[in-house]
Amino acid sequence: MQWHGEFAFGDVWLAFRGASADNRFHSHAAVQFVAGAAITIADESGRELAGPGWAIRSGVRHCLRPAPALMLVLADAQSHLARGVLAELAPEPIAPLPPALVAELTASLGVRELMVRLQQRLPGADAPIDPRLAAALRHLERQTAGDAVAAASAASGLSASRLRALSQAQFGVPFGKLVLWKKVRVACLAMARSASLVDAAFDAGFADQAHLTRTMADVIGLTPGEARSAAS
Repeated sequence: MQWHGEFAFGDVWLAFRGASADNRFHSHAAVQFVAGAAITIADESGRELAGPGWAIRSGVRHCLRPAPALMLVLADAQSHLARGVLAELAPEPIAPLPPALVAELTASLGVRELMVRLQQRLPGADAPIDPRLAAALRHLERQTAGDAVAAASAASGLSASRLRALSQAQFGVPFGKLVLWKKVRVACLAMARSASLVDAAFDAGFADQAHLTRTMADVIGLTPGEARSAAS
């Protein structure tokens, strides 16, 4: 079985609907939601969790077992989408999704329409983000090339080590992981516009195509080539 289906991209999310195949153990700086008829997640302790839907918090290493049909969403850890859904769940690193959310994720809608509806249903306000961390995140929206961590640290008024610790406390991953996730999303958007892998790596601020390939495999469990083949 190979990955095959439809990718879609939003300002704070990446979504895939289709068939999944083997992938590597990895951890996201994003929060992952996945739903389908039979979803199995393996964690590093050797447990295999089976059910119709799961949420995997940022920074949690895991592996998604092959499934013939699923809906998978990766949402920025700081986004209303991620924080709103997690507010409804148990605090476990890998938590079951409630039936109502599974039904929404597996509804017979276009992927973009489904994502719009999902974001509209989220209740309440987000938990506050430290304003210095928020400033660093705003800077990251403008710059991923070069030493993005140092530039974001300067924009936030924090040292790089303090920014790392603050990000770890609020999102479960150091700020550098958020930078890599942002770069991967930028590269995926470029690939969706039919950019070459070399150009996608350049657009996202990676040193070269090999750097993009290594990072993407570690961040989402698929290489750029595998992701591109899945959508073809």
